Amino acid sequence: MKFDFEGLDELIAEVERLENVPTRVKNRALIRGGDILLERMKQEVYSNGLVRRSGDAERSLIRTDPKNGELFVGTQGGAQVPGFYLYMHEFGFYNVRARRFIPPKPFASIAYEGSKDDILDAYVDELRKEMGM
Repeated sequence: MKFDFEGLDELIAEVERLENVPTRVKNRALIRGGDILLERMKQEVYSNGLVRRSGDAERSLIRTDPKNGELFVGTQGGAQVPGFYLYMHEFGFYNVRARRFIPPKPFASIAYEGSKDDILDAYVDELRKEMGM
């Protein structure tokens, strides 16, 4: 996003204009960004060491609805939910039987880092539509 301004007063005016964007526009931008991240995570889940057997890992990835300016992408959580083991693959875990630490095989952080620019572009597009830029 590019802003052209000459003085501090114009900068303050632009920031105030961004703060007054309606919540529905912010939520729409969050949803677009969350969908981009969700698709990237589904593409990456089996590309960094995790073996595809049943496909539960890919199907267990979800995107929540925006609430209080936040949106979450990942697994629902809990030991009974399919894909609960993705946390262990992302951060590593201690295997009691093998008596050693199993190193992480991250996919979510790789997907996030690789799609930050696309997510920010989606945010900017939504805000520009609303602000008429």
